[in-house]
Amino acid sequence: MLTVLADENIANLDDYLAHHPIKVIKMAGRAINHQSLADHRPDALFIRSVTQVTAENLGDLKGTPLKFVGSATIGTDHVDSTYLAEHQISFTNAAGCSKHSVAQYVVTAILNTCLQFNQKPIKLGIIGLGNIGSTLAHYADQLGWQIAGFDPFLRASKINNASFEEVMTADVISIHTPLTHSGAHPTYRMFNAQIFEKLRPNTLLINSARGEIIEEEALIDAINHKNLQVVLDVFPDEPTISAPLFDALSIATPHIAGYTLEGKIRGTDMIYQAFCRKFDLPIIQRFDALLPPNPYHFSKLLSDQTLENLRQFYDIDADYHDLRAVNQAGVSGADFDALRKHYRLRREWIFDCE
Repeated sequence: MLTVLADENIANLDDYLAHHPIKVIKMAGRAINHQSLADHRPDALFIRSVTQVTAENLGDLKGTPLKFVGSATIGTDHVDSTYLAEHQISFTNAAGCSKHSVAQYVVTAILNTCLQFNQKPIKLGIIGLGNIGSTLAHYADQLGWQIAGFDPFLRASKINNASFEEVMTADVISIHTPLTHSGAHPTYRMFNAQIFEKLRPNTLLINSARGEIIEEEALIDAINHKNLQVVLDVFPDEPTISAPLFDALSIATPHIAGYTLEGKIRGTDMIYQAFCRKFDLPIIQRFDALLPPNPYHFSKLLSDQTLENLRQFYDIDADYHDLRAVNQAGVSGADFDALRKHYRLRREWIFDCE
């Protein structure tokens, strides 16, 4: 019998694995380490971004039965792929699973934070045009916004149409890059004091990618001196948030931009299918069978962009309120993780404008 060691917060895991003769062990994702691998000797890991798949955390994998790691996340900066390859362990992630969820989060943040954008076109700068950034561009196009996109790894296109410097002149800048520390275009602390100097006063900056892309002290200084409006779903020292940073933000949410019912289940579905292929198991459970009817159509929001209607689709202020409620001279890691664990999954809007 196969053994799967899984993050306890992976959505609908039982719905997928109960159909197979598999032993499933669940635990907190941050607690999955070399000791838990030694104790349970899993054939597969099902994880999220809070589990570090590195030699430092998991130890020497030689002699273990581990053959597969699946991360129900878009990002992969928590996984050392070279380390896994050295041990002939397959890895898959859920690339694109929550691209609509995150794009919808950004649209909501823009419309909610800057009411004037409901009445006039804006220039939206997008840094990173992968699954999420390109999806956001589709929404922006339908809203009649001007798009200034920058991705140095892609060819020029209708949306990859601006230099980094040009994007910095936008009314709104949204970050959608992975976290990288090396290479031609590293993103670690990419937004620093030098970059903040380029932004116009009153710019709205949104980061739903990775917290360490922004340098915290420089951001706080820019908010205070350039009157920036900033929406963060990710944080430099996540899961903790410092008091000076939290108090300076326009909106803060606990890394839930991708937390829709569709996005979460889709992430599980993608790693489940890869797991079944790896171990030659039949794919029994289907994504669509787990979803109730969805009343949220983007076309309806497009025809009525009032704040009242927007909040029926997604009330981002409610998520901000929940985070403010646990802010006591900053937000602790325990409170941050608890909000994520018990988050009431919203619905993903049906993009029906194409």
